[in-house]
Amino acid sequence: MKTKNAFAFRDFDSSRILQRPFFKDFYFAPDKSDEELLESLSHVPEDSVDAWEKNLYVIKATHERLTEFRHLIDRHNETRLNKYNEKKSKSKGIKLAELQRPAPVMEYFSASLNVLELMNKFEKLYYEIEKNVQVRYRKEFGSRLKRARQALGLTQKQLGDLVQISSQGVSLYELGKRDVSIPTIIRLAKVLNMNSNQILGLE
Repeated sequence: MKTKNAFAFRDFDSSRILQRPFFKDFYFAPDKSDEELLESLSHVPEDSVDAWEKNLYVIKATHERLTEFRHLIDRHNETRLNKYNEKKSKSKGIKLAELQRPAPVMEYFSASLNVLELMNKFEKLYYEIEKNVQVRYRKEFGSRLKRARQALGLTQKQLGDLVQISSQGVSLYELGKRDVSIPTIIRLAKVLNMNSNQILGLE
């Protein structure tokens, strides 16, 4: 039988591994499969940057936890192999250095590979969402920039002249197709009678 909420251990019987004391801190509360959890993190009810950033935090924290989990599995497996070699060395009278290393204990080796595969999925999802968040930031910044420019009755060329960038550059900022440097943000905010936090949407 499979241990309840044994995260990343759903493809084989993991109860003997996870019931050991050194794994007690690696139980996860959600009653979801790995794929269901990944799916829920790749979609959010609120289509906002804040909602996506919360998911990025969860993904990063989970990835770090899985990394610790995998290291723990590998260290425990190494300990078991060393004990096995020591016992074999004593029983056969062979020097430890001359012993051929046995294959890793399969249940732990499989567990480590399963966790690694899941880590890779979380890492891929993290970069996909991070890219999406960056695009959203640029678009939201562009919308604020356009509204502020129009409120002052400035054309893209006039604004560009005031902050020493081309009208095409202003257009790309407003369309969310180009990242804005910090010095440019400061100049834009000054010309548009805003502070940096306002133009960045932080207040």
